Amino acid sequence: MVFCQYKTMLCGRPHRGAFGVNKKMDNNIIITIQQLLIGRNPDFDKAQKIKLVRHKDNRPVNERKILGVPYEGSLYNLYRTELNKFLDYQSEQHISKFGDVEYIVSFIGEEGTESRFIGVFKNNGVVRDFEDHQIFNFTEVSGFEVLKERVIIDWGKNAISWHQWFDTNEKAVIRIDRGLTENDVPLFTGYNDVLLTYRQLKSIFYKQIADWKNRLDCCNCIYLIQDKNNGKQYVGSTYGKEGIWGRWREYAETGHGNDVQLMEKLEEDPLYAEKYFQWTILEVLPLQISDAVAIDRELLWKRKFCTHDFGYNTN
Repeated sequence: MVFCQYKTMLCGRPHRGAFGVNKKMDNNIIITIQQLLIGRNPDFDKAQKIKLVRHKDNRPVNERKILGVPYEGSLYNLYRTELNKFLDYQSEQHISKFGDVEYIVSFIGEEGTESRFIGVFKNNGVVRDFEDHQIFNFTEVSGFEVLKERVIIDWGKNAISWHQWFDTNEKAVIRIDRGLTENDVPLFTGYNDVLLTYRQLKSIFYKQIADWKNRLDCCNCIYLIQDKNNGKQYVGSTYGKEGIWGRWREYAETGHGNDVQLMEKLEEDPLYAEKYFQWTILEVLPLQISDAVAIDRELLWKRKFCTHDFGYNTN
């Protein structure tokens, strides 16, 4: 069923093979990424040198750097939580590999050889040399929005070859799913995965996003608000019949939830929450938990993070 929406799109569309010459497609493949991309952007269609790029940093952890600065975690999480830093990572390439490339079709590596399409980027050339490589100006182009983050391909057995020519490396589409976000908000994938900016938090409440409401009003939690500007943290708890939803609605409405030190930051700068605050869940609690037990758990987490002495908690 997921491919039905593309039936009309594919009728009469040539399969772009090596150097733009049509070729017979493997009968075991329903559709390729090449077929999905052609016909969506006229400048891209005219390009002669396009590369497929799969991002999955396989360097030892102590060697992983972006613009000379070490980073932690996976590229997948970096893409989801710190997009600008991920794009900096993508911009670092060798001129010998990308100097004459016109466009890159970019993917983020997932399980095994699965790779999620994250956009088509025009190569505007080298902007500066950096250590033993160059910094390129890759800018995302339009026309591929409906496919972005939704199309998953099989990179193939030769996964170690992370950059390949578009016209000579047919890639089968193996799945089309909901993507990573809807309404500019991450899809809910689990309480342990929750990481929301203030803008995303507001969208959840103003748009009444059902997936999030159904999960946030069925339990309580210990939560953390992180100030990305200065590293300070605030630990709080939710309790009562409205669950997390009831408490976080106050944050969506105000940015500070009537927490004293958070209010002070917004009095200094009304846009402070939007620029720097993010919400995450530390521990899930039952919906019927008593106030006393929830507060006791909250106090334990405050001691763990020292938020009385070095954070925003005042009690």
